[in-house]
Parts: sequence; structure tokens; C-alpha cells
Amino acid sequence: MSKRAVFSVTVAGSNITTALLPVLIGLRVSDKVGTHTDSADLEIDDTEARIILPRKGADVVIALGWESDGMRVVFRGTVDEVKSSGSRGGGRRLMIVAKGMDTTGPAKEGQQRHWDNQTIETILGDAARHAGIARVEVDPDLRELRRAYFEMRDESFIAMGERLAREVGGNFRIAGDTAILSKRNGSYQAFVLARWGDNLQSWDIAPQLGRPQFSTVRARWYDMVAARWELVERATGLDVRALHAFRFAKPDAVETSQQTDSDAATAERDAGEGTVTIEGDPAAIPDGLCIITGTRPGVDGAYRIEAVTHTLTRAGGFVTTLELKQPQDGAGADAQTEGTTPVAPSANVPPIIDPDATGPL
Repeated sequence: MSKRAVFSVTVAGSNITTALLPVLIGLRVSDKVGTHTDSADLEIDDTEARIILPRKGADVVIALGWESDGMRVVFRGTVDEVKSSGSRGGGRRLMIVAKGMDTTGPAKEGQQRHWDNQTIETILGDAARHAGIARVEVDPDLRELRRAYFEMRDESFIAMGERLAREVGGNFRIAGDTAILSKRNGSYQAFVLARWGDNLQSWDIAPQLGRPQFSTVRARWYDMVAARWELVERATGLDVRALHAFRFAKPDAVETSQQTDSDAATAERDAGEGTVTIEGDPAAIPDGLCIITGTRPGVDGAYRIEAVTHTLTRAGGFVTTLELKQPQDGAGADAQTEGTTPVAPSANVPPIIDPDATGPL
């Protein structure tokens, strides 16, 4: 007996699932790490104009699943755009686009504020209140990090959150009325399986990429007491010779260390990439893990989920496409070949004299 995909859509508090059943052409929900919000698209056969045009800013809740297993909410947000299209030969279509954050609200407004010696959690919380965001959730490993001085110069809460995330090795996003700052490459327990012969439909994976890999990351700060530039370096564990130097000077040793930690996490995450398409799985979430089995040695293993796209269509059924990064647990290392020795970074790196120098001259 074949499985049957099911869905539920609520707009402005009204469940419109029954009305959508005969006219829904396709539904897509996308969520990606490092972008400020997720999105949802509903394409509807509008021949008889059965669906009332939703107003912008109306609440939208979407759940997906299987009749045998139940449904899970995969999207909460608000209507951002409604578009009607049509032609003599192609019929009439209605496209409803929703975003995970209220795009009509003050989260996109510029703010002029500053903080002295405050934690990341306090900074985000203060800015969130002005932006109309009710809650802030910060990973326990990040919430107590401090900034001696931090400012917003006509910068939106969205842009500030993303900038702060890049500095401390986090991922920033807004989901409904909640701003979330999670730790990049954090040890979260959520995972999905992608098994050939079972739920894995296709894959396209490069478990090793040369260009994004660096063996060492570096940042600098100026010690005004000692009147000299100080360097902070961290090894990534990747077997290449290249060194990544952060372009701008940081104010002190603490923020410099946080920047190198962030850059190292980015290098590790970008060491490989790919996509898989599996039978629809509403449990897949960004920053969780995807365990791949049954493809081939060197490709099988665990990968960090960078983005999740759920697609439900009349023709294709319910599938989930995962964008993957950060190969681990055997991914990228073929046990059929001889092991390789990591290449040590070059020692011929002169000290930084010119404050604008970022590496060997």
C-alpha cells in the first residue's frame, strides 16, 4: 500500500486545507541556516477564484506529513506577497508567498543605538524590543559573550543580528515573533537518515572542496599598552597549506579569539557540500545532521544540513531536498585508499608590520 502525503494550511486563523485540496498545484517551504528568515510558496489553480485573497501580514501556519505518521508544523510566518497571473493558453494561477518574519514590521527599520560592556543576549534583547520581536533565544555557549562596545548606525535588527552571528560563530534567524542565535556547527541532536534503497531518491555530493579550506585562521588586534600588533591563530585540522587572515583589526584579544573561532567553524563547514533528495521528512531542520548510507565509501557519512526545502506537488508528491555542508564521520575519506598525512602550514610567514597586511608579502 502506497503512502499518502497530507498537509494543513491555516491563514489568518482559518484552516483553508479543504478549500485548497482540489486547487493546490504545489507547495514549497524553504529554511536555510544563516539567512534571516524562512519562506513558503503556495501555487494555486485560480480558474474559479475559490481562494479569497489573503491580506499582507496575515498569519500563516503550514504542516506537512504522511497519513500514516501524522503531520508536523514546518512553517510559521506571515503573508508577504500575493500574485495573480494568467494567459489564454496557460490558465489562471494564484501565488501566495509568506515569510517567517513579518516583513511589514519594524525589524527592517534602521536603529541608532550603542551598548557598553554588555552580553550578546542583552544586546539582541534590547534591539529586538525596538524591532517588535517578542522573544530572543541565544545558544548557551554564546549568550554570555560580551562586547566592550557595540553600536548600530542606522542598521536594521536583521542586519545587526546577522553581523553579530558572523563575529561569534553563530547563525541568526527570525521565526515568527522569536529571534534565534544558534551556535554554528553546534552539537544538536536532530538528524535524518538518507538511505539508498529506502528513502534516498537522488544525491549530488562533493565531500571535499579545495577552495574553501584553510589549515589555519588568523585575526589581529592592537595592544595599545605594549604598542604592537598581536596575532591570534587557530588550526582548523584541514589538510591544506592555506592560511585565512581576517581583514579588519579587532578591538581586543577576546573579540579576536571569537573571530578566529567563527572563521575556523566556517572553514570546517565549507569543506564539502552537496544536495540529497529524500522522501518527504518534516523532521529535517537546518543545522541538524543528515546521515547518508548506501551511496559509496568516501561519500557515506554525516553532513550538516545547511538548508531544507519541502515540496508537495500533484505530479511529484512530497519530497524533501537537503543542502549539505561539513562532511564528518567518514564522509570525504575513502577507506579503500591509503591514508594521507595532513600538510603542515608554511612556516615562512613574516610578522605583520603594515597594519593592512594580511599574510606573506
